[in-house]
Amino acid sequence: MHGMLRELDAVAWPDLTHAYGEADDVPDLLRRLAGGEPEALHALYGNIWHQGTVYEATAFAVPFLIELLDAPATDVVGILRLLAAIAGGSSYMDVHQRYLPASQQGSDELAAQIAQELAWVAAARAAVSAGRPAYARLLSASPAEDVRAAAAYTLAALDPATTDTVALQARAADDPSPIVRASAMLALSARAVVDPAHLDDPEPLPRVAAAMAHILNGGAVTGSLAAILGRDAPAALPSVPLLPWESDDPLAWVLSVAGPDWRAQVRVLAAWLEHPDPAVRSGAVYAAEDPMRTWRAATAALAPLLAARLDDPEPAVRHWAATHLAAAGRAAGARSADALWGLIERSPGLDATAARALTALVSVADARADGLLARVLAAPDAPPAAPPSATERLGLLTAAAGERDPAVGWHRAVRERMSGIGDAAAELVFDLPAVQPALARLGSWATETRTAIIPAIARARPGHEQNVLIAAAARIGAGAVPDYVAMLRVEHPPAAAIEALGGLGAAAAPALPELRRLLGHAELTVRLPAAAAYARVTGDPGPLLALAEEGLRGERMWQRNEALHALPAAGRAAGPLAPLIAALLTDDDDWTSMRAAGAYWHATGDAERAVPALLRHTTSRPLGLAAVACLGEIGPPAAAALPALRAAIDAPDRQPHSDSSWGHDDDLWLDACTAAVARITGPGGPGVR
Repeated sequence: MHGMLRELDAVAWPDLTHAYGEADDVPDLLRRLAGGEPEALHALYGNIWHQGTVYEATAFAVPFLIELLDAPATDVVGILRLLAAIAGGSSYMDVHQRYLPASQQGSDELAAQIAQELAWVAAARAAVSAGRPAYARLLSASPAEDVRAAAAYTLAALDPATTDTVALQARAADDPSPIVRASAMLALSARAVVDPAHLDDPEPLPRVAAAMAHILNGGAVTGSLAAILGRDAPAALPSVPLLPWESDDPLAWVLSVAGPDWRAQVRVLAAWLEHPDPAVRSGAVYAAEDPMRTWRAATAALAPLLAARLDDPEPAVRHWAATHLAAAGRAAGARSADALWGLIERSPGLDATAARALTALVSVADARADGLLARVLAAPDAPPAAPPSATERLGLLTAAAGERDPAVGWHRAVRERMSGIGDAAAELVFDLPAVQPALARLGSWATETRTAIIPAIARARPGHEQNVLIAAAARIGAGAVPDYVAMLRVEHPPAAAIEALGGLGAAAAPALPELRRLLGHAELTVRLPAAAAYARVTGDPGPLLALAEEGLRGERMWQRNEALHALPAAGRAAGPLAPLIAALLTDDDDWTSMRAAGAYWHATGDAERAVPALLRHTTSRPLGLAAVACLGEIGPPAAAALPALRAAIDAPDRQPHSDSSWGHDDDLWLDACTAAVARITGPGGPGVR
């Protein structure tokens, strides 16, 4: 046993805590780490450091980690990276306090907890800093290039010291390994030490690192720096994953440093997308997500470049190009439509890539997408497919690992194999999950789908799939009252069908017998929507008011939320419930407080109290869309919201509220804010500008 490990039992580990509670497992993990077990390092990455946070036991474990840098069987590179992560760690509650209920934020108890955790952070960083001589020794003397590179990475995580800087400068200039030179350059960059001479390094990887160092330290992404990234990053691709700084996607990591300058990102991507190596084009098209997700202007600039790759011979390139164009929403542009349709025509069925192309076409209201969607909804059911066995899944993972290409990365190899890229059916089949994103973007222009969607509802699985179809049908004006009434004659009628009838108002009078029947349903989640629809169809809010009061007085949050969601249908008739509603304006749950603000205004007309409550929720998350819609309903009395709404419209950055359809989210957000501004500044309002 090595050095300080003999003192492991001198630490009262059970009295200390880490991410999962008592730290009594740390001594055994450190001993196993000394014996070379990789699982031990993985476990330590999960408990003494966990997703960027450190804990009470962390500082006590660090000296043993430093000692193990000299143990013959240990993963020295892994330990150095863990030490760097610990040095940059933060307090769990300091990071996560914004997710706490509003009533708990700013409390004395929370302040005391954060202060205690920040003391642990300082102790952990000090413990890592105490190992500086060991890291410097490994940087200068280790015969292994990966150890020298990792030592530079760990030193970069510490406060600057002159001796370290001198040693890093020597490695950056003279180390025989381009990986070490590049790592040393990036370490110096973390200390704001940048040497223009490094841009002339004889190897591409250090030149890329030098360009990144200039940009990271506030340098403009000049034409020469962008040229280095565009030219040298592909050549360095096999080596980039060997840097301790890199994530699973090398080109995305390189591109991210130019993030503040989307124009430079577009120039670099344009060069990569034309590269003859399919691995480079695959990495480039995947990396395009960062600027497209971030900047509205970048999305418009990149859309034609991605459209040009929809006929790329590499399946992964076509897949990610179609995926990003689908996510781009309207910014995909009509100019991409023919290329998208060409990809679909080359697919005999609707594989994962063609489904993304279909979604992109729907986003730009292309009539060809309408016809294809109608055919999918009328297509025969897909034959049942058995899920892959454990052995088959293991085979996929093993094959992906065996084919690991440093230019693509193991994780992406797995993603591509598991995503169904290139697995097209021989003919169209009824596949709702594949077309669901497209259905969510349909508008009244979809005339062919309008005739096919109602019969498809009966074929969909009850629950989410049916509700998606029903909501799309209502949005595009499909079906008649009898169609929606028929949907209610089941044990658990879909909420979307009830709401669709309410949206028809008096025209839905033939549905009243079914709505009256549902007022006596066993579930409040059915009774309340039925009562709201009944009020909208008849003008009689009586049943709704009784049920809403029951919900508002309920002990569970979902009961109150359901009541608040339904209450606007009662209008001013809900005035007697205003005290119950007002009590929820400051509720810890965001949906509850937002819906309370809307319900309060509908019940009282008191915009002075409702508007500030709604303004707290004007983000692009789904509840923000609802808040903005309510501000529009309030109209001119919501003038206080205009600065926030105009700022959202004029913002250069996209406003996603999910991970899968960020472009469409931004379209919805822009439309909602624009509509609200128009209603607030309408006749009698404060003016558009």
